[in-house]
Amino acid sequence: MVSSTRESGQSSGEKGQSKSASQGQTSQPYYVSDASSSGQRSRAGAGQRATRRPRKLQKGPMQKWFMPAVSLLLWMIVSSAVILLNKQILVEDGFSYPLTLSALGQFASAIAGLLAAKLGWMELGPAPSLQFFLLRLMPVVACAAGSLYLGNLAYLFLSVAFIQILKVLTPALTLIVTLCFGLESLSWPLGLSVALMSGGTAAATAVETGMPGFAWQGFAAFMLSASFESIRVVLIQLLLGQLQFNAVEILVYLGPPTGALLLTAAGIWEQEALMGPGLTLMARKPVLYSAAILLGVGVNLTTAVAIKATSSLTFKVFGCIKNTLVVVTGVFLGDTLAPEQMLGYAVSVAGFGLYTYAKQQTQDHRRSPKKTQ
Repeated sequence: MVSSTRESGQSSGEKGQSKSASQGQTSQPYYVSDASSSGQRSRAGAGQRATRRPRKLQKGPMQKWFMPAVSLLLWMIVSSAVILLNKQILVEDGFSYPLTLSALGQFASAIAGLLAAKLGWMELGPAPSLQFFLLRLMPVVACAAGSLYLGNLAYLFLSVAFIQILKVLTPALTLIVTLCFGLESLSWPLGLSVALMSGGTAAATAVETGMPGFAWQGFAAFMLSASFESIRVVLIQLLLGQLQFNAVEILVYLGPPTGALLLTAAGIWEQEALMGPGLTLMARKPVLYSAAILLGVGVNLTTAVAIKATSSLTFKVFGCIKNTLVVVTGVFLGDTLAPEQMLGYAVSVAGFGLYTYAKQQTQDHRRSPKKTQ
């Protein structure tokens, strides 16, 4: 896809903590230069921005209800549309070049981020140093590129509805990776949530494997995509810590290298797309492909606006609702799901709800002041 379709898993998963993811990290400052020998660490304006405390103004009805509702609705519409449109491009239109399509989306998003910064809609901090980029950001970029490509590749083999069912598993995979790195402690609610998400997804997958046309390569591509996304989230915690990019900085500073990595791979494995049938397909339907690219940009921008207007928790809940609507839409458009798969999906969604609640309780406990004896 043009945008990371994982935004839902980032989206439904940890996007609010990293980007996600989606496709929320939209306002915290990040560290852009490693001072090496002197041990100094600085970023122009970072100190001022971190310590500035604006006056708290009481929110009116417009800020409290209207803007959050509109931003969430807009994000749900745009992110759902890009999934369906990219499925049409990759499968129905025959543009089976997920690397090229993903790269175009990354470059377009970077341009949109620059425009947003120039127009004053979002703040763009200084560019990261080369050392910082190579040591801390390049592993994140590589995982993002792998997740984007493999996620789009899955749409060549699997139905839209079934992929949305699989996306519920992404938070469980992320939790497992964080446990392996010692970044999370396992509680019984989290353990139960992983069991529910895994069990529900496994049940739905078992039914899907018996259906005509099921392709294991598509399933493997999605699982690898979700694994790369989970590793990306953990790498952000390990390599950046509390020093995170805001939304426009993600687009501008991470988009081009991610796009360049994807385009390099496309030059090796998708040469047809660059100089043959692929370009012909795009020339025949410029409106279709332009709309897909613009919608991909729209997903990134509306994600940032929605999280800023609400919260990462609210965004995750509505992300789950959006995925369910996409499942229903996929079935309406011809995808086949058995009743047992819908039951498995319901169990997975219940597990995701418990996971979200448990994570929120953990965060609230960490933020609460500790009592002293």
